[in-house]
Amino acid sequence: MEEKNNKRKDILASARDLFGEKGFHNTKMEEIALGAGVGKGTLYEYFKNKQEIFDETCEEYVKIFHESVEEISSMDITFKEKVILLFREKEKSIDKECEKNPIDYIMSYKGIISEKVLKTMFEYISDMYETMTKIIEQGKKEGTVKKNISSDVIACLIVGMIGEYFNLRMCKKDYVVYGEEEIFNLLFDGFGVK
Repeated sequence: MEEKNNKRKDILASARDLFGEKGFHNTKMEEIALGAGVGKGTLYEYFKNKQEIFDETCEEYVKIFHESVEEISSMDITFKEKVILLFREKEKSIDKECEKNPIDYIMSYKGIISEKVLKTMFEYISDMYETMTKIIEQGKKEGTVKKNISSDVIACLIVGMIGEYFNLRMCKKDYVVYGEEEIFNLLFDGFGVK
């Protein structure tokens, strides 16, 4: 059973790399099989077609990030420490996978992703925002976050800032990377002259 699971993971990893490198349309099933170290026939034992593989790679990516957000939210640490950990988690995913499979890349193919998988992905994203608002509510209780600002708006600011910062980093390989503490402070303190 474990060998079967490992083959499936190898197929998905090969597909993720190829989709990121060549795009969905230019990736061939033979290439996925070759990258996974399996025969093309074996590939079809696990997946009906390339569409099914693509759908699963997209869903898996969002699920993994969702799980890390949930885990960070449940930790017994401060609001600031949680936000910085979220930033580090996004950075890890970029270092490992995101250059090959960023969420924006996935969403650029949303016309290809099945409706069922797209719905599941949006449910994960919605859950992540709910979790983020819980983290912000913690910050309000700690007295570090203004109580008169909607937690939903603050969640959008934090999630948007993290996502866009890494999008910029991926587009500009020579971009100077600031530390997560600096970026948190910039967001937290604002950039206006006081």
